[in-house]
Parts: sequence; structure tokens; C-alpha cells
Amino acid sequence: MAVALNPFIWDRPLDDPSKIIGMDAFANRVALTLKGQTNVALFGPRDTGKTTFTNQLALELATSHGDDAPPFDVVKVNLQRVVSIPGFIGCVHDAIIGHPVKRLRRAAARQISALEKEIGFDIKVIKGTVKSSPLSPAQDAETLHAQLLALRSLSDHLVVIFDEFQRLRHCPGDPLAIIRSALMSSGANHISMLFTGSIRNALQMMLENSQQPIFGEAAEMQLPVISSPEFLEYLDFQFEATGKPAEDVALNHLLNLTRAHPRSTQQLAWACWVDTAAGQPVTLETVIRAHDRLVQTIERSEFASILSVLMSGDEGEVNEVRALQLLADRGGDNVTSRPTAKRYGFSSHSRVRPALERLQRRGLVDQRNGTWYIVDPLFSEWLHRASPLVDRPPPVEALDDAAGTA
Repeated sequence: MAVALNPFIWDRPLDDPSKIIGMDAFANRVALTLKGQTNVALFGPRDTGKTTFTNQLALELATSHGDDAPPFDVVKVNLQRVVSIPGFIGCVHDAIIGHPVKRLRRAAARQISALEKEIGFDIKVIKGTVKSSPLSPAQDAETLHAQLLALRSLSDHLVVIFDEFQRLRHCPGDPLAIIRSALMSSGANHISMLFTGSIRNALQMMLENSQQPIFGEAAEMQLPVISSPEFLEYLDFQFEATGKPAEDVALNHLLNLTRAHPRSTQQLAWACWVDTAAGQPVTLETVIRAHDRLVQTIERSEFASILSVLMSGDEGEVNEVRALQLLADRGGDNVTSRPTAKRYGFSSHSRVRPALERLQRRGLVDQRNGTWYIVDPLFSEWLHRASPLVDRPPPVEALDDAAGTA
């Protein structure tokens, strides 16, 4: 008898098409935009499914949408850790050498071999895996430009995805100008680019500032929120298919707790599945217990570390902590109320919005339809539970004592 595996993923992008939900229409729209030779800048807070979406988008791009929109190949370059031009070169090298499609991987190997002969040194020297004298900034820039030019020869129809593109704003050496010269110039009409970013303001600054090399070069799109009905249907099916059917009240409560945040929903569903014996239902009590345990683990997470750093900083950083607590306790509709700002320690209500904007740049909060919110719902709940400014019912023991005294 086969043993059922947990159908939910704890903390990684999804690449199984059967587990990617709620993005079919959007993936089709973005694919057709890219195939129409328009670059796209895709915004979305961190952990809301951008990388998972790019996996679905690659599948959509690989299909034919007619004579004018044949299948496109995709190269995904992860820029999350890039702080220098050599780092950028290393990311592009890893993306093409490790490409999952053998045809493109072999074409990339040929291109890199030809490139190394042309520039006269090994890419591994630039990455630092082979000891050698460091190259000059001009040589680094020349190498990156030649490397991106080589990308153009990999396919007649190509989309290059630059994930966490806003990281390049801190990269010296003018990488945006290099990208523009290599991938937006004559001879690159068969290439489109997708720029993804978890810090909206930073990515917009790169695209909407007329002083930037890629000013106005991409259509801006927002990653849509997965609707609760779609998520509910997905969760219901996954629990049922693995022999642990979930009660409707349990599923609704799960999605209310996570606000359909993709990562948090996957994690809470994973924990509920683990806590339920084979053949038994997932109950409301199961969801409550699993959620409590997840919230408590925040104490040892990166969020707690971030708070500790902010609390040790200057007044502006401490204001960010105050703004986080305000959102967790009161919501984000009326953030500049004078009484509320005073209650949370702001010297002036005018300091609340700048603190929220700094938190947005950190990727911790975002704004939707004019309302601010903490991106990760588990983090928000952890802050709320620890707040000294939230009214809480007295413990049962205190109520019993009060009744006895009366």
C-alpha cells in the first residue's frame, strides 16, 4: 500500500503545474505581452508567489499561441544576492550552464567557450573559483556585455527573466546600461525581458526615472492575489486526495488566518496535514493548534532579528517598529490619526507614513487599494499577540476569582 505524501510545500517555489493555482489567465496575458516584444516589470511583495508564477509563465511561453506567437524559450537569472558586476556575471553563467533544457544548455556551453576565447580568460576567474589577479571594472563590464550578447544566440525566440531585479540598483558599474546595450539594441528584437521585484518603489524608480538607462522600457503589472474560492478548492482537493478530508469550517478558518498569502497558506496547510492521522478529518481545532505553533516560531525567525536590529537603531528605525505594531493592532486604514500615532510613541502623526514607506522598501509592508498591511500574516499575528496595546479578555482563572469574590 502506497504511503501518502504531504501534498503541500513548506518553503520553496512550486514547479508542479497541478499545484500552481489562480494564475492561468494572468500567465496567458503576460506571455502574450512578452511574445509581442514588450518587456514586463512584475511587482509583488516577497513570498507571494512571483517565482512560482515565473515557473508557470515558462510553461505558458513554451506553448504556441498562433503563427505570430510561437513557443519561446526562457532563461531565468536570479539576482537576489548580486552586489557587483562579477556577481551578475556569475548569476548569468549559472542560469545558462544549469538550464533544465539540454538543447539550450549545450548551446550555452558553446557560446561560453567562444566567449572565453574572445575575451581571453575563464569565466570561473571572474566568479573567484579559480585564483587569478582581479580584473578591472572595465574588463568586468566588457565581459558582462559580451555574456549578455551571447544570450541572444541561444534561441530565435527568447524571454530573459531577471528575478529580484531591483537588487541591481545597489550594483556599481552601471549594469542597467549594459543590459540596455546588449539586450535592447539592434539585433535583439527576438528577445523580451521580464523584471520581477519584491520592492515596488525600487523597481519603479529604475523604470520611471528618466535618468535611468531603461526608463520607460517595460509595461508594469501587479501579481494578482489568488482568490479565496480558488485556494479553497485547491486545499480541499489536496487534503481529500491524500486521505485526510478537511471540514469546510477548518478550510475557511485557515484561509482567514493566512489572508490567502501563498507561502503562509502552504505552511499552515502543511502543518495541519502533519497533525492529522491518516483517514481522519482536518478539523477547526487542528487549524487553530497548527496556527498557534507557527506563530510562536516567529520568535526565532528572521522577523524577530529584523525587529531587534531596528530597535537598536536611530529614531527613524524605531519608528518603523512602531509602525509595524500599529498596523498589527489597528489595521492600515487610518494610519495618520493623531491619537493613534501618539499612543504608539510617534512624536508626530506625520512620521507614520515615512516609516511605512521605509518598511515597504524593506519588503515588510505593502499597500493595496490605499490600505497598508503587513505582508506576512503570521508575522502580523505574532506582533499582535505580543502587543501591550491590545485589549485581551482576562484569563479564565481571573474570571473565576472575580466570580468567587462577588
